Amino acid sequence: MVEPKNGVLWTGVRAARLAGDLLSEEFFDRGNPSTVETDDRDIDRWIEERVIAVINREFPDHNIVSEESNPEFAVQPRWIIDPLDGSINLRNGIPHFAISIAFQGAREPDVGIVYHVPSDTMYTAVEGEGAYANGRPLSTSDTADVSEAVVVTGFDPATMRASDFQQFQSLLAETGGVRRFGSAASELSMVAAGQFDAFFERMLSMWDTAAGTMIVEEAGGKVTRVDLVNDNNEMILASNEELHRDLIVLISSKAKSKQ
Repeated sequence: MVEPKNGVLWTGVRAARLAGDLLSEEFFDRGNPSTVETDDRDIDRWIEERVIAVINREFPDHNIVSEESNPEFAVQPRWIIDPLDGSINLRNGIPHFAISIAFQGAREPDVGIVYHVPSDTMYTAVEGEGAYANGRPLSTSDTADVSEAVVVTGFDPATMRASDFQQFQSLLAETGGVRRFGSAASELSMVAAGQFDAFFERMLSMWDTAAGTMIVEEAGGKVTRVDLVNDNNEMILASNEELHRDLIVLISSKAKSKQ
């Protein structure tokens, strides 16, 4: 990929690459995926510790928000880390998981990094400078008709309740197809790359989406976030610009129909 232009991006890329290499060497052979035995090791925390160590060496005064050990809100400048997005996939030998690292600066540009380990794809974005995959510029798809859109999603227990399932059913019925793979950061990055036209999921935490949504926006896409009450979670809809308004109307109409 192209040489990063700032120390924050370079540090995040190094941390993601180190974490990905450790996962590959210790748990995953790209040519021969196999299930992972984790009786005596917490992979997520093990990876998170190494990512944070790289960041702390370069930026000891920055705050950290992370899934495993630092889930509390912290003021900027801060790093937001999901050390392993797609843990179930990894543990079952499914080649779809990623390391997600975002930086939100008080006076510096924001940065988003998603390293999809099995495909060795490093997605990066710097605020105002576009999005890239291994140095190749990204742009979202040009699909303009909802009926032709391929949507990627995820399920949570709340979504599966009858009162909430209408939004997913509307996507299933009125789009060109819905897929579920189990790594929000990876799939948001794939929207940025034009491989999917849209991403929709409820009950996501900031570490699931901070890097991926930025990469979508820097690739020319649109992101709508809706904070969900009583917790720190949110609903995310990310898509190319052409589809976004129609998808918002579709999802909103189904939500209102159950009220």
